[in-house]
Amino acid sequence: MVHEVTDLGAIMKGNVLVDFYTTTCGPCRALAPIMEEVSQEMPELRVAKVEVSKCSDASQIFGIRSVPTVMFLQDSKVREVSHGMTTKSTIVSMVKKHLLHAMA
Repeated sequence: MVHEVTDLGAIMKGNVLVDFYTTTCGPCRALAPIMEEVSQEMPELRVAKVEVSKCSDASQIFGIRSVPTVMFLQDSKVREVSHGMTTKSTIVSMVKKHLLHAMA
């Protein structure tokens, strides 16, 4: 399940995949079902979405300049970022790379 987040504190702990979006963005709407699939296939991962217009801190803290932006965080540290529309396989690879590295 993808969780809507308005308080950035909710994404600062653990392994979190975050979709920064706006409701008026076509690619953002196209990415939403992909993020839902990832959340179902990777239950060990928290998946969140942040509407940047409702959470202005996101732009400052994470340097969000365009949407969609998908970011993988580990304990509040940005591990990898993807700007623009992306594929499910790219997102899964990004996450797995960092999860495997953390286990090594």
